[in-house]
Amino acid sequence: MIQPGDQQLQEPITLRWLPRPLLVGGILVGVLLASLVIGFLAGRGSLMPFLAALLPPLGVVAAMVAIRYYKLLVLLLPVTALAMRFAVLPTGTASPLPISLVLTIGLVGIWVVSMLTRRVWQVPHTPFNRSLFLFMAICCISLPWGILWRDPILNMLAIGRSFPLTQTASLFSMLASMCVPWLVGYFIDQPWKIKFYLGAFIIFGALMTATQILGINQFFLNDAGLWGLWHVATLFGILLTMPDLSLRWRGLCGILIGANLYLTVVQNSGWISGWLPTIVAMVGIIFVRSRTIFFMIALIGTLYVALGPGREYLNQVVADEIEEGGLGRLEIWERNLGIVAQHWLLGTGPAGYAPYNMTYFPWDARSTHNNYFDILAQFGVVGLLVWCWFMGVSLWFGWKTIGRAPPGLLRTTAIIATSGWVAALFSMVFGDWILPFAYNQGIGGYGYTVYSWIFLGLLVSVHRLQESEVRIQAAGSGAQESGGRRQAAGGGAQESGGRRQAAGGTSHEVGSKLHDRK
Repeated sequence: MIQPGDQQLQEPITLRWLPRPLLVGGILVGVLLASLVIGFLAGRGSLMPFLAALLPPLGVVAAMVAIRYYKLLVLLLPVTALAMRFAVLPTGTASPLPISLVLTIGLVGIWVVSMLTRRVWQVPHTPFNRSLFLFMAICCISLPWGILWRDPILNMLAIGRSFPLTQTASLFSMLASMCVPWLVGYFIDQPWKIKFYLGAFIIFGALMTATQILGINQFFLNDAGLWGLWHVATLFGILLTMPDLSLRWRGLCGILIGANLYLTVVQNSGWISGWLPTIVAMVGIIFVRSRTIFFMIALIGTLYVALGPGREYLNQVVADEIEEGGLGRLEIWERNLGIVAQHWLLGTGPAGYAPYNMTYFPWDARSTHNNYFDILAQFGVVGLLVWCWFMGVSLWFGWKTIGRAPPGLLRTTAIIATSGWVAALFSMVFGDWILPFAYNQGIGGYGYTVYSWIFLGLLVSVHRLQESEVRIQAAGSGAQESGGRRQAAGGGAQESGGRRQAAGGTSHEVGSKLHDRK
């Protein structure tokens, strides 16, 4: 367990330099003025100004509640993403803000203010910190850069007057996603919290599977994106790598895995990005568990696809993909590269290539449906190179964490997170499942694209818990060694005292003999 003093927000943030009567009086006056303004706007029936005036006091109250129950809210983050699809805040555009995004931005904001106020750096140290911080900086720089170097003939009216707001919201959703691994890795500090996170993906994933198989319309489960990947990866990782798991639980894991694979691979076989990343994650877990089994399954799978019934299934999947316009992506990517060629350094900014498509290709202004092309177009060659750096370092970090974690919950979680992260990075070829594009998944897509970032955060949490155990063991060994040295030193002192006493006895004996001679 990580020591609580290392990672709490400690005492509330206070303004020590401001006299208490002045602070209380200012709060009362502010509340009174805000009440008058809100009442005046409500009486006039002005909805948007009324909501704008109501937001600051509600924000203050929400911040006070969040500070008091901060670690609980971090614990509930996956619940808001998995099972609160209905909870959104309107923005006046087609993309409302999901409650999971609002919660993430609020938690990160409070954490940053706390660190600045107390001058304490609490971001967990990981090998991918530099690359991810640099990529976040490139995302921020690309926004004014894309505006500054924007083609002057772009038809901005076609994209709408809310485009600057869309770009800003898109930037914030990406930055919030990339802060999640540090947030989760720092505040999910005990094994039972990791179990809560894994349990949330198992339980809500099972409900998503059941409702889709039975055709039940529901409004609260966020069954989009890579939910199947993380549901199955969690179950499969527990099934294969969790020691001392009873046969009953292994059977339940197998049933849930089979139900999800039936839904995705059989019923929805045409949606390749819905099931292929799941298979990749399962293969990754098998590879970590046993190289022998991995190569045996790889050989059997190759023969099944090349010579057996799997070939017919694969041909049907490819035919369905072509019929649904899958080859059209090649044309989209070619057009996208034409835009990148003119804005190759830092790209066009968040969502920045949408006006180019609307101006130069209005008959087919679709997004790339590929996160790597999205990164290249939005953040340029520099951004793509830094992202590749981040990918490589994060995968290496996961592999090393697996090797160092002891068998049990920590190692199982590390295997699930690393294998799933490999599959999530693979899924970026088929869609914007990691960094949502504003005009495809939309800002609301954060509610399910955050799944992968949560598990990367669990990987950081495992790493920190493991390091904490190593420090505790080292401290215990050091204390035991120091005690042994003190005991040895005490024995040496006792032996030295005995020698001095023997020497004293010999001197006394010699003195007595001399006295007798006299």
